[in-house]
Amino acid sequence: MKCDYDIVICGGGMIGAAMAALLAPSGFSIAVIETQAPAEYDLSQCFDLRISALSPKSMQVMQQCNAWEHLSSMRMCPYKRMRVWEVAGFGDLTFNADQVGVSELGHIVENRLVQLSLWQALRPLNNVDIICPASPSSFRHQNAHTHITLDSGQTLTAKLVIGADGAESKVRQSFGVGVNRGQYQQACLVASVNTQLGQQDITWQRFVSTGPQAFLPLLGQHGSVVWYHQADQARQLSKLSNAALADEIMAQFPSQLGHIEVTGKASFGLQKQHAKSYFAPGMVLIGDAAHVINPLAGQGVNLGFQDVASLAQVLSEAHKNGEDWSSVMVLKRYQKQRKLANSLMLHSMDAFHHGFSNVSPPAKWLRNLTLAAAKAPPLKKRVVRYAMGI
Repeated sequence: MKCDYDIVICGGGMIGAAMAALLAPSGFSIAVIETQAPAEYDLSQCFDLRISALSPKSMQVMQQCNAWEHLSSMRMCPYKRMRVWEVAGFGDLTFNADQVGVSELGHIVENRLVQLSLWQALRPLNNVDIICPASPSSFRHQNAHTHITLDSGQTLTAKLVIGADGAESKVRQSFGVGVNRGQYQQACLVASVNTQLGQQDITWQRFVSTGPQAFLPLLGQHGSVVWYHQADQARQLSKLSNAALADEIMAQFPSQLGHIEVTGKASFGLQKQHAKSYFAPGMVLIGDAAHVINPLAGQGVNLGFQDVASLAQVLSEAHKNGEDWSSVMVLKRYQKQRKLANSLMLHSMDAFHHGFSNVSPPAKWLRNLTLAAAKAPPLKKRVVRYAMGI
């Protein structure tokens, strides 16, 4: 295996693998470092707990990566409608793909399968090496190059290191980039379920005093239940048996859920985080390494794919024009395109969270009025297009 690369991407998950796939056609020599390869696909496998709602914009990125065809041969669930309402409120809003002239609003997919489809797209590429299992242990930037020492003792050299290694990014920390961070009082319980209902084409989210309750459809009579709750309550719920948790969900969730059987569960805390800079000499950040938002609207992975598309365009154009594509001046262009947009989404989701967590009568009246006002066709169409990334 070679040791000198143009670009080393730390993190071979959905975002890091997509980054490699989009950059490869420009001729860069690329290494992707990842700790664990995704398990191969088998139709008999249970559905994973970690899922995402890919927007049409993210689907376009997957198509450009030549990965969408691979993903389509596995399993995914297109959804056409999305409903949002509050218990005992008058704001009840349903978005429909027909309103913007498209066949679906997005696709619910398992994160592992998105990653696997991207790895399958990378395998034939001669200028991309996937180094797995491996983890970087140290970085040393010197004379316009960075030396990356792996846990195996091997050392790689790169003109540019791309951090796609998640919220606790070792790349970001090693290059001295700080973050603005905050914690929410709520936590999120996620459960994979089998349903008595047939194939669904709608996602829904209901707001109650303890937090949102949501359902995301998966292929066939399967789905994912998402329950936001106080942190201690979410942890207690996650410790219940699958049967007891199913009973608790059916007792607390709206009747639209129907009868369910829980097949898997997990809970995790909620946080918000934004890197103070997206780059440093020899390094640039994408995805959760750069920003973590409240998962309320499921936009985290879609923001990551937008980072990928932006950085790939900036680097490829600079390379084509004969510029020093790894320079700070070029990396600033990427930050200019993405940092403000990501910040706006982060603050929007933060305001959305706090607005719907406030149980005071004036706040409830205001948010119900907002949902009711959003029924106006021009505004409704705009909201749908924004959520779809178009």
